[in-house]
Amino acid sequence: MGRQGSVSVNREWGIRLSKKRIVEATFVVILLGALSKVLGFAREQMIAVFFGATGRTDAYVVANTITGVITGILSGPLSTAFLPVFASHVANGDREGASRLASSVITISTAAVLGISVAAMLPADKLVSIAAPGFSGTTFNDAVLLTRVFLPAMAIPLLSAFAKSVLNTYDHFGIPALAPSLQNLVIVAIISLLAPVFGVASLAVAVVGGYAAGLAVQVPQWFKVGGRPSFSLRMDESARRVMKLAVPLMAGALFSQLYLFVDRNLASHLPEGSIAALSFADRLRQVPLGLFVSAVVTVVYPTLSGMWAKNDSEGFKETAIMGLRYVEFICIPAALGLMVLAKPVVRLVFEHGAFTAGATSLTASALVAYSPALVAMAATQVISVAFYSSQDTRTPVILAAVTAVLNVLLDLVLVRFLGHVGLAIANSLAATLGALAGLYALNRLSKLPLKSLATSLAKILVSSTVMAGAALALSAALNFGEGTGSLLRDALTAAVVIGGAVLVYILVAAVLRCEEMSTFAAMIRRRMGKETPVNRRLATKERRDRARGLR
Repeated sequence: MGRQGSVSVNREWGIRLSKKRIVEATFVVILLGALSKVLGFAREQMIAVFFGATGRTDAYVVANTITGVITGILSGPLSTAFLPVFASHVANGDREGASRLASSVITISTAAVLGISVAAMLPADKLVSIAAPGFSGTTFNDAVLLTRVFLPAMAIPLLSAFAKSVLNTYDHFGIPALAPSLQNLVIVAIISLLAPVFGVASLAVAVVGGYAAGLAVQVPQWFKVGGRPSFSLRMDESARRVMKLAVPLMAGALFSQLYLFVDRNLASHLPEGSIAALSFADRLRQVPLGLFVSAVVTVVYPTLSGMWAKNDSEGFKETAIMGLRYVEFICIPAALGLMVLAKPVVRLVFEHGAFTAGATSLTASALVAYSPALVAMAATQVISVAFYSSQDTRTPVILAAVTAVLNVLLDLVLVRFLGHVGLAIANSLAATLGALAGLYALNRLSKLPLKSLATSLAKILVSSTVMAGAALALSAALNFGEGTGSLLRDALTAAVVIGGAVLVYILVAAVLRCEEMSTFAAMIRRRMGKETPVNRRLATKERRDRARGLR
């Protein structure tokens, strides 16, 4: 076999290995993410039980929004820009350079976040007035207290993000995926113990304690595989590259935070509990994003970065499209499912203690309007990391800025007519247009196999529509929409309705021969040690092709 043939076989073999590694690593992250989501629901339920959709929860959400500016504008962009540069050192065998880069970037970033956070503590009352001008009395005071506690703690999730980037680059996904579970477990424990006595102050203690636990569980493995980072203010070429990549991301994050500020500002003038209802609905919408999409992105990001560093354009395109197809295989049916089952799901999850039937109606209406954005948000995450992997941070920033401005304009119009539901609809419309623009831009960067993506999406949409019809039929037959009055019976009914709908989706997807379905099935068979004759022949052929390519 000639050199060109060997290169071709090696590339195809690399893509197959990459696909297998991505699916299997994603499977591990999903399992751990499922645990995190269960505990995350427990966290939200604790907040709902003790505080409901009231002014106290509104104060907590606004404090998180204000401190999220630090995370959004500094922490997120810095850790995102760090990964592809760090991964390029590792991909080229330069572990010493990777260690120097980590020490410099982590030291400078942490110092910046701490400095800005501490400086913002004193004028916290003014920040709350800007973010939520409709607040007054106890709600205002609670928001100021929580903001002042949360601000200096923002350095902790920054360090956790760096730890995750280092571990993922070295193909360690388990511990970083476990960290959110421990974080949520600590938050649940502290709220349940302290909320009856200390009220809203328990949220401050719980959140800071959860952040610390999430970082602590990653530190031992981080130091083991990536080296203990040292104090360093050195700005070499790689560190400057990270900062250069981070600046556009910070600009884009600024627009995203602007949208959140406008959203909370407008909602603060609506009836009490509107902000909380939007927040609880968003938490439900985030389940498939946090459980599956983040798992795919976690694995795909360092893979794409390594492929770009090695000039593997075919592998880059195949992996990007594969990521888009996998996330939509989950998010399209999830979006339709949340829309048709919004009210009974909200009632089952949150309607306990201080969370009333009125709060359920507010939250469910927001969830229906929020859910279509799931499809767009999932695609945008994959598209963004594809650009980041190519060390192009300007394009996703421009897209984020345009999306945020569009969202704000739609907010200002729709809130007048539809209240908090208008804010949710505005988010879905802006997210969808932003995702379409992002796909167009990515296709210009790297000619993608869009035909395979379109075929896959068509099959997924048909399967999801049939699934939604089945969910409605089962819900009506079992009276899931109205509820039984018993938490246990409602939970069992939900399991039957949702489980039945998922089964219908899987069967239709199998009939339509969705490739994503067969990939996951093959992975599960390998995990279970069940290898068919066809699989054995394929494995033998892959080994033979690999041997020829290596020769």
